Amino acid sequence: MAAKRVNCHLVCGDDDFLVALEARRLIDTLVPEENRLFGLEVVEGRVETVDESLAAVRKTLEALMMDGLFGSDKLIWLREPAFLSSDRLARSEALKGPLAGLTAAIKAGLPEGQHLLLTTGRIHRASALFKAFAATGEVNDFGNNLKPWECARRARQFLDRWLPVIDMSLDEPVKEQFLARVGSDTRQIASELEKLRCYAGPGKPVTAADVKSIVSGGGVTEIWDFLDAFGRRDLAGLIRQLRLLLSQSEHPIRLANSLESRVNDLILVREALDRQWAQADSYAGLRWNPLPPATEAWLAARDPDIRKWPAFRTKGLMVQAAAWALKDLRVARHLLVQMREDLVSSSLPREWLLEIGLIRAVGRKPRTGGRSAAPVRTEPGPPAARV
Repeated sequence: MAAKRVNCHLVCGDDDFLVALEARRLIDTLVPEENRLFGLEVVEGRVETVDESLAAVRKTLEALMMDGLFGSDKLIWLREPAFLSSDRLARSEALKGPLAGLTAAIKAGLPEGQHLLLTTGRIHRASALFKAFAATGEVNDFGNNLKPWECARRARQFLDRWLPVIDMSLDEPVKEQFLARVGSDTRQIASELEKLRCYAGPGKPVTAADVKSIVSGGGVTEIWDFLDAFGRRDLAGLIRQLRLLLSQSEHPIRLANSLESRVNDLILVREALDRQWAQADSYAGLRWNPLPPATEAWLAARDPDIRKWPAFRTKGLMVQAAAWALKDLRVARHLLVQMREDLVSSSLPREWLLEIGLIRAVGRKPRTGGRSAAPVRTEPGPPAARV
């Protein structure tokens, strides 16, 4: 049975770079370059008034009813209509009838040879227009108001997809460092990759030093070095990285959350070694022993399972976990949670709260012989007067 031909395409989401890439891909697929003079009609939706929005909708409907010149296929591109992104225009009574007509045309199916592409940064997922595209057409939804972990996942997927396009390859540690420095904005990822490619040379390997030298910071600038300094209990380096991040407007709560996540990872590695669930392995990081059923089920239920972590990540955490005793990590986690609560409830300066919280959590370095001293515990107090 032949697959149903899709001729209505909605590309939406707040990542304008991904929206633009997908729109270009669809145009390249549906309209050969030699046919674009007569086979592609662009209806500009970036307008300001109700009358201009009405004209855009009517022009789209009229174009959908007209055959392509010389009987060829035709693509009508309604680009970023303001009546979807502007609440003021969306509430206009004058627009409701024409919009209902456009929705009905999509539901009924377009004439043979006609294609509709609508691109927008914002559209209500419960609207009749969105549902019409979802029911009879194709929706490429790049999301709005995504959670931080969703943005990070989308950034990693884009990085893996874009590297072959520009003939580049990065090994896993360099990818992690690159994304930690750049953040999750796909346009910036593409721009910084192009800088790296020019710097290292086409087809040449890219090192961590290259990333540090040439890549500009983004949403989570240098947070990787910050977390590693905490894991190593390098207090001087940790405070230096903290001040750098704060000078670049990094949010204190995000730093506290990231630290708590790192401590949870270190606890898991430390516990696996202490309980002899696993042994240190110079190649894989951890070599796992047969586990009791309850432990096996507990690890398998975690997302992601520590046994599926990349070896470079496990090895890095093992080096850091060696600086801690399990009890110290648990105390550090408690102190970090307390620090985060102080950040949202105390009137004291946030910089001071972060610094004193990190000093307490990191504590003293392990003594010679591998025994770890407990973290320093002090009662909260006002910051000392600064000269």
